Amino acid sequence: MSGTAEELARAYGKPWLWKVAASVAVPVFGVLTLLLIPLAVLAAPEASTAAASSSCSIGGTGATVAGTELDAVQMGHAQTIVTVASALGLDPYAATVALATAYQESRIRMLANDGSSPQLTAEQGAVTATSVAYPHDGLGSDHDSVNTFQQRWIAGWGTVAQLMDPVYAAEAFYRRLVEVPNWQVIPLTQAAQAVQVSAYGSAYAGWQPLARELTAMLWPAAQATAAGPVGAVAGVCPGLPVAAGSWIRPTPGTVTSGYGSRWGNLHAGVDIAGPRDTPVYAAADGTVVSAECTSAYCDRDGSLSLAGYGNLVELDHGDGVITRYAHLSSYTVTAGQPVSAGSLLGFQGSTGNSTGVHLHFEVRLDGASVDPVPWLADHGVNLHASATAG
Repeated sequence: MSGTAEELARAYGKPWLWKVAASVAVPVFGVLTLLLIPLAVLAAPEASTAAASSSCSIGGTGATVAGTELDAVQMGHAQTIVTVASALGLDPYAATVALATAYQESRIRMLANDGSSPQLTAEQGAVTATSVAYPHDGLGSDHDSVNTFQQRWIAGWGTVAQLMDPVYAAEAFYRRLVEVPNWQVIPLTQAAQAVQVSAYGSAYAGWQPLARELTAMLWPAAQATAAGPVGAVAGVCPGLPVAAGSWIRPTPGTVTSGYGSRWGNLHAGVDIAGPRDTPVYAAADGTVVSAECTSAYCDRDGSLSLAGYGNLVELDHGDGVITRYAHLSSYTVTAGQPVSAGSLLGFQGSTGNSTGVHLHFEVRLDGASVDPVPWLADHGVNLHASATAG
């Protein structure tokens, strides 16, 4: 292992330990896994959200890079790949190699695999097919390959569950890249092929201009994210145009759980479920009281056994009115920051005491929670009228 790889192993040994500990053996029976998908995710609409938010993801808006049009989904995954490189202390060339590889392998999309490849046994196909239970942008069928890099669980890249985590996928790529002798100076195609061992190894070179320009675009935000607290990301999505003094729906999606008693306890808000990393916006003008992780950890999904709201943003709107935005995958604001209605606060996730991707939204008056549905209705917003923001 090179000196760089040894440094990465020391610096990131602990973060990777939780991935190993948290990962369970992939079930052979794919049907069981599918039955365990959180109900909130199943209830979420698959249709595109409103125009103001459908062009926005955790990575930003779509862009034309080196003559190639990339949509918001591709830009989101590209930002993740670049951010992981920065967080690992690697240089921009590592990100460039990774982006060229991901574009060749998947067009920078998180691909699941239905396990239908004739090269797989029935058991291998069943394990591979469990990938469809995880968030994905489409299906592939090349052997047991999955994710943006088309990594194979049979080849030892990790479990299917791990490989369907975009951060883990990027880390796995870089972990092998730094073991390639002289990877920093050899041609991009050679570096990528040493990691991927592809039947089309020469194809990576064709995407070098795209990858180089994309890295230059995303590297500043990656550095800012890597330097910030866990859960904080750069505000790269546009806010919504909202008239001064108005209230709005805080996020696209479907109301899956209302305010009131739940299992003997008060559910002090409403749950609005949409796809993972759906933007979450300020429901009205206000000031950020706090933006922080309120659970034991927020760098991955939580569970019912974990206490706290996970990543939580709290806004003070004056006159004793507070709103809370909980279980975020990440947030984009800091305490003390003034925000306008429609400002981006973060993204839907499942951190903290949660079993599925959604926004838990609360309204509090003088410290006491109230039902957000009639509150917003009194302010011109019907949460049940539409699955779109605004």
